[in-house]
Amino acid sequence: MSGFSFELVERVPERRRERKDTFLHLVGTAGPYGEISLKITNAREATLVGDGLPDAEISNLFGASGYIAVDEHTKVTVGGVAARLSRNRRALRMEDRGISIVLGDRHYTYLFGPTGHEELRDSERGPVVRKGDPPAGVEMTMVVLPDADATDLALALIMQGADRLVLTVGGAIVSGVMSFLNSSKGKW
Repeated sequence: MSGFSFELVERVPERRRERKDTFLHLVGTAGPYGEISLKITNAREATLVGDGLPDAEISNLFGASGYIAVDEHTKVTVGGVAARLSRNRRALRMEDRGISIVLGDRHYTYLFGPTGHEELRDSERGPVVRKGDPPAGVEMTMVVLPDADATDLALALIMQGADRLVLTVGGAIVSGVMSFLNSSKGKW
């Protein structure tokens, strides 16, 4: 398949109760995969539903409301397959700050790529999905590269529900300091 890009816009819930429970709800049309919905709730859970994509979920019972904290309590599933996430809390180099993801027999890293944008990189195929520069009025733009498949795109989209602050230098420094203060080993 050739690559494509698409935009995600915020959908504000109509009901007051739903607005209270929803942190962020993004919708869009993911090219040949059709309509998608990424909903991040204040209950520390994000779900992805799409016509042509496997369902995906990320959750963490601990941490603040909003984006899902990435730590040893984080659970990710894509198409019913559980993923393992890990990261190096003390890393300062861009490529070392990435979130490592093992999904079945696939190995990924979610990081800031050399283009200066967040990207999902497969260990064998290289970059498969990248965030683009969104135009005004659009929450985010996703660029799907030619080697990507539905699983790659679902994983990249569900990672938008994760707290990706650790991918930045400042976030990595704060995470390293907190790791030191909490007497952790720097990895989990």
